[in-house]
This record gives sequence, C-alpha cells and structure tokens, in this order.
Amino acid sequence: MIKYILKKSFEDNIVIQIIYDKDDIITKRNIKVKEIYENKIKAYCYLRRDIRFFKIDNILSAKLLKDRSK
Repeated sequence: MIKYILKKSFEDNIVIQIIYDKDDIITKRNIKVKEIYENKIKAYCYLRRDIRFFKIDNILSAKLLKDRSK
C-alpha cells in the first residue's frame, strides 16, 4: 500500500503524509514525490522545505491527504 501511495503522489503530483523512522527518530512529514528509485524516493519535504531522499523501508505509513494540500 505504501508503494501505491508513493506512486500516486508521483504520478498525480500530489502531497502525501508519511510517518518516517530514521535512526529511531520518528517524524510525520508532508511530502511530494519527485522520483522513485528501487529502494528510495526523492521528494520535496514541506517540513524541511527542501528536496530530500527517503528510504522506502523506513516509511512506516503513508496516506493521501484529503484536501490534497500541505
């Protein structure tokens, strides 16, 4: 399901919300996927206001935002 939502964000250019675990620090982020690779994604992160790379295995959950905004 996570990969489907990542693909939907990429294909439809929409913002999604992810719960991300990096080094046991869990954050909630709104992102817009720009590229999808085998094990990671490149996305604009609204929390950091910059392009970031995220390991797909570290994404604990992902959901489409109802209003499609950040």
